[in-house]
Amino acid sequence: MGSSRKRQTSSSSDSSSSASDSPVPVRKQKRDSSPPPRRQDSRSNRNSSPRRQSFNNSQNRSLNTSMNTPSKYVGGDRAALESYLIERKRRKEDRDAEKNDSAKEDKRRKEKKEKDRKMKPDKNDEKKDLTAPNFEKSGKLTEDRNTYKGIVIKYSEPPEARIPKTKWRLYPFKGDETLPTMYIHRNSGYLIGRERKIVDIPADHPSCSSQHAVIQFRLVDHVRQDGSQTQKVKPYLMDLESTNGSFLNNVKIEPRRYYELKERDIVKFGFSTREYVILHERTEGVMETES
Repeated sequence: MGSSRKRQTSSSSDSSSSASDSPVPVRKQKRDSSPPPRRQDSRSNRNSSPRRQSFNNSQNRSLNTSMNTPSKYVGGDRAALESYLIERKRRKEDRDAEKNDSAKEDKRRKEKKEKDRKMKPDKNDEKKDLTAPNFEKSGKLTEDRNTYKGIVIKYSEPPEARIPKTKWRLYPFKGDETLPTMYIHRNSGYLIGRERKIVDIPADHPSCSSQHAVIQFRLVDHVRQDGSQTQKVKPYLMDLESTNGSFLNNVKIEPRRYYELKERDIVKFGFSTREYVILHERTEGVMETES
C-alpha cells in the first residue's frame, strides 16, 4: 500500500517535472517597415542654416579644391591645402616663364641666323668678272619699279621729302566760282593728273596729262631775317613732262625741275581754266578752320 502510494507520487512528480521542462511557445511580433527616427544633431542644425551654407560655399571657393588636388589635402588641414595651392601656382608661373624664355631664345637665334645669312656674300657675286661690262638697268630705266595699282609712277620722292608743320592749303577757282578747299599739309607730296587711280589731286581737263605735275614738300636750307642759317620745309612744284605744261603765276615752267611755291602764288595745269591759289593758316584773311 505504501509502495503503491510512493509510486504514484513519483509518477506525479515526474509528470510535473516533464511539464515544467517542455518549452513554452513564443508569439512572433510583426516587423515595422518604417525607418527609425533620425537623431537630431545640433551640429547639423547649425550647418543647415542658410547663413552657414553661404559661408561654407565661399570657403570652398577660396580654397579652390579641384580634381587635381591630391586626396590627402581634400578635407584635411586648411593651412596645408593653402600652402599646396600656393606652391602649385608658383610652379605654374615658373613653367610659363621657362616657356617664354625659350621662345625668346629661339626668336633671337632665328634673327641672328637670318642676319648672318644676309651678311654672308653671295657665291654668284664672287664669281663675277669685274672687268666685264655691266648691262643692268640704271637711272632712268629703273623708274618702272615704282608702280602702284599696276601703273608705273613717273615720279619718286627725294630723300629730303618731309611732311610740313605749316598748314598749307590750295584754294581752287573756276572763273568766279570758288571750289572746295584742299588741305595739302598731311602728306609730303601730292601727284596731280587725270589718272584717278593714282593721283592725289585730280585734273580732269582733256589738256592735262595722266600724271601732269607734283607738289613736293622738301627740307631745304633757309636764311632768317637776321642772317642766320636754318632748315625749313617748303612746297615745290614740278612738271612731269606733261603735254601742255604747267604754269606758275601765268609763266610756263620747265619740266623735271623744282620751283618753290610761295604764299599767294597761282598755279595752272594745261589749258584748264581752273586756278589754284596756295596759302597757309597764317595768311591774313584766311580762316583758322580745318576739315
